[in-house]
Amino acid sequence: MTSPSNQPIVTAARAPAVICVHSSASSARQWASLQDSLAGKYRVIAPDLLGYGTGREWRFERALSLDDEAREIEPLIAAEPDGVHLIGHSFGGAVAAHLALRNPGRVKSVTLYEPVLANLIQDDARAREAAVEFASVRIAVRRQVYSGRSEHAAQVFVDYWSGLGAWSALPDRRQQAIVRRMRKVDAEFDAIFYNTTSLSAYRRITVPVFTLVGGATRLPPRAIADLLGTALPDVRRQEIADAGHLGPLTHADEVNRRIRAFLDAQEARAPLARAA
Repeated sequence: MTSPSNQPIVTAARAPAVICVHSSASSARQWASLQDSLAGKYRVIAPDLLGYGTGREWRFERALSLDDEAREIEPLIAAEPDGVHLIGHSFGGAVAAHLALRNPGRVKSVTLYEPVLANLIQDDARAREAAVEFASVRIAVRRQVYSGRSEHAAQVFVDYWSGLGAWSALPDRRQQAIVRRMRKVDAEFDAIFYNTTSLSAYRRITVPVFTLVGGATRLPPRAIADLLGTALPDVRRQEIADAGHLGPLTHADEVNRRIRAFLDAQEARAPLARAA
């Protein structure tokens, strides 16, 4: 997490920097357990996205884009002369992938847990079923938000990703927090559906990329991971058998263990890469 002043928490002197981007309807606090897992060797920087926590307010004056989100995080990347490792979950994964494209030479690796790069499945005939499913969720959420029924929109959103009845099981305080964020969540759907980055563009991400998917996840994120696997030059993919889309929260120990192993492997090879 970040401090109230939005400055990174330093967990080790001169430690490699890791920037973590949270998912929709969440906040930087979702990375607290990962920060604990990486403590002592890495510096975890977890900013809040636009409209969340310490993030800048989003005023809905125009459609949101991934560029808007990326520009808010890029000063944190620029402040790290030795480069950064990027980690992102869901919408945060889409932002992290976009940051890697926008900042070649400054990113050392990318870890993506089910990045919702919706335009990739819209544009590929191989993922038609997944595209139809994801578009239907987006339409259902938008209808509720535009009808002034953000609570219904939140229920659609949560039950889609976490299973029928998940919304009803949430404490009232958590429900209300999500309801307040649904207009921004709707804007985030715009950002991923109207993203114009083609699948072939991801060939420009030449650093190691680690993609994680849940074995019990929905079809769209699985299809997106499949397509990214065909484009990324240096990619490795792992599946967490019984996890769903919220794996970084519901299966934090296992997700964190795998992320730590991947980061350690990249840092172990980094001196050799610099020497070459």
